[in-house]
Amino acid sequence: PGVRAGGRVAMKADLEATLPKLPPLPSPTSTGRSPTFGIALVIVTFAAFIGFTALSPSGLRLYLLICTLVETGVALACVWIVVFVEPPHIQRTPESTLPIPREVETRLAAGQTTEGMENVKDESGRTFCVRCLVWRPSGGVESKEDTIFWRRRAKRQTAHHCRYCQRCVIGHDHHCSLIGRCIAGEGGARGSGNLKYVQLGFAMAGLAFLTVCVALAGTAFTS
Repeated sequence: PGVRAGGRVAMKADLEATLPKLPPLPSPTSTGRSPTFGIALVIVTFAAFIGFTALSPSGLRLYLLICTLVETGVALACVWIVVFVEPPHIQRTPESTLPIPREVETRLAAGQTTEGMENVKDESGRTFCVRCLVWRPSGGVESKEDTIFWRRRAKRQTAHHCRYCQRCVIGHDHHCSLIGRCIAGEGGARGSGNLKYVQLGFAMAGLAFLTVCVALAGTAFTS
C-alpha cells in the first residue's frame, strides 16, 4: 500500500509539473460580458413598479408598497448573486487535463494554437475541449444541490464551453448578454449554479406586476 501511495504521489507531481507548460486559458470576450445594461434595466423596471404602486388608494397604498418593496429587494438580491457569483466551471487540474490528446499535444509542441480544431472525443465518451484544454466527463459533472426537503443529492450536469466567458461551464443553460453572465446549474441555498436565482427574479417581477395591477384597479375603482 505504501509503495502504491508513493507512486500516486510521484505521478501527481509529474502531472502538476506539466500544467505550467500549457498555454494560458483564453480571456473572456468583452462582448456580452458587461452587466451594466441589465442592472440598469432591473432598477428602472422595479422603480416604475414602485411608482405605479404609489398611485393606489390610501387604504391599500401602504400594504401594496410593502409588497412591491419586498419583491424589489428579492429581485435585486438575485441580480447581485447572478452578477457577482460566477457559475462553476471545470478547473484546469492534472486530473481534468491529462492525458492530452495526441493531435492537441502535437500542435502545442510545435508552438501552434488549437484554433480551428474540433473537440476530441475518447472511447469512454469524454470530450476534450481544445480551448480550455480540459476533459469533460461523458456523464456530466457531479454537483450537489438541495431538494425541497433540504437533503443533499448528487446530480450529473453536463459542461458546455461558453464563447463569451471562454470557460467550460457546468450545467450551462445559456449566456445572458443583458447581465453579461452565464446562466447555469440548479442553484439552491447551497447549490453551485445561478439558474434558480434567475427564475426567482422573474417570479418577483411577475408578482410586482400583479401588485401594480391591483393598485391601478383600486385607483380606477375608487375614482
